[in-house]
Amino acid sequence: MKKDVQYFETVIIGTGFSGLLSAIGLKKKNFNDFILLERSAELGGTWQQNSYPGAEVDVPTGLYSISFIPYQFSKKYAPQSELLAYTNHIIEKYEIRKDAKTNQDVTKLTYNESACLWHIEVASGEAYSARFIIDTSGVLANPKTPCIKGAEFFQGAKFHTAQWDHNVSYKGKRVGVIGSGCSGVQVVSAIASQVDRLNLFMGTAEWIIPRSDRHYGSIERLALSLPGIRHINRFITFCVHEARFIGFRRIPFTVKISRFFKYLYARTLKKNLVKYIADDNVRRHMMPDYELGSRRLIPTNVYLPALSRENVDVDISGIEKITPTGVQTNDGKDIPLDIIVYATGFYAYSNAQKMLSFQVYGKGGRNLNNEWETQIASYQGITISGYPNYFKINGPNTGTGHSSQISYMQTMVNYTVNAISAVKRDKTVRAIDVKNDVQMKYVENIKKLMKSTVWQAGECKSFYRKGMTGEVTSLSPESLIHFIFSRKRFHMDDYQRLK
Repeated sequence: MKKDVQYFETVIIGTGFSGLLSAIGLKKKNFNDFILLERSAELGGTWQQNSYPGAEVDVPTGLYSISFIPYQFSKKYAPQSELLAYTNHIIEKYEIRKDAKTNQDVTKLTYNESACLWHIEVASGEAYSARFIIDTSGVLANPKTPCIKGAEFFQGAKFHTAQWDHNVSYKGKRVGVIGSGCSGVQVVSAIASQVDRLNLFMGTAEWIIPRSDRHYGSIERLALSLPGIRHINRFITFCVHEARFIGFRRIPFTVKISRFFKYLYARTLKKNLVKYIADDNVRRHMMPDYELGSRRLIPTNVYLPALSRENVDVDISGIEKITPTGVQTNDGKDIPLDIIVYATGFYAYSNAQKMLSFQVYGKGGRNLNNEWETQIASYQGITISGYPNYFKINGPNTGTGHSSQISYMQTMVNYTVNAISAVKRDKTVRAIDVKNDVQMKYVENIKKLMKSTVWQAGECKSFYRKGMTGEVTSLSPESLIHFIFSRKRFHMDDYQRLK
């Protein structure tokens, strides 16, 4: 049953960090006619959904936090529980809960050209209309669950890391983890000592690098949350991570630097593999044969020791099928399991049908979902020609392979709020639509820059790429410094004014 259409000047889709930043940005401008729509039962985005054992950030929280909202984290790399507490702290501090509605699973956006308004449809039957859309639905919001023969007949519990079933106890059980990327590494490290037996079904080798994690004392926690000290710590962390970008560029000078870093990390990884991995075949399999950084780097000190435990087995032959009682591998082993965990990541912009969580229809009935199947195009990774007043935070080529995504989020949200402010100032303008030639020039420049990065030049499968092997669609080929300053100001001349 359809309900009455509710009008808000701005509809924000999603309540992760970028959704909260959008709400804060609007509030600061006194643009209070907005609502946040959250598809889940709770606010919080990534750190609400990804609550699997061992979940934690892989960027120091001195940088992986909002620049103007301090928090006393207990250690350098915060666990999911603290990141969720931080999220809720932000929600309460800025009184955002009253501006949000949960269980609002958006299914379709349709632009009405004559009214210059967006119509928003929700699975529950509720409907909204808005002048502006800020789409913060997460890039890492659509879990990628593999289609494996026989999975539907498995008699035990099975779930994706992003949909962890906390009603199922893994303690003392036989657990199979499918996937060895970041989430797989964290889960294995966290539960290996608590299960009866753990079988890791390992995919592509990953660059496992050391990290300098540590817990803070009470005085240090307080000090790092204070102005001045906090900003210095953030600046130093920013510079360290920004320097890593040099190693991911493929220009003559940086190639030598990248090769040197690869040599150092490879030497350390080989040493640790010899120390912890007894099986020669597994050890050889775990040594990456692709460029450092082509896939996401995984900083951890506890994963390899977890794999060396007597109750942990690693399979590299691959899965033939899932049986009612476990997994049958390609080399003929039948492995009994009580629980299967899919640690297989997310689609991001690698899958054309999963890039957007809902259908988006713009001017003239154009469908963004279909258009992006052919070519993923945007301007500044935020606006799209033919889709007026629609702002996609964390759009194509705005992800990071070297720094904190929150820094990118803050930049994109600031640009969006500045754009909305500019439109509202000009009473003769009802909407803006980025000029197609401006967008095309931007896209061509992004492609040109991307050719000189390891992400495009490195030949390996990755969720960074369209279809896992094509052009890089998720990451930005710009340094974070350039990303920030190139979007510092909103230029109305880049847009058509719709009156």
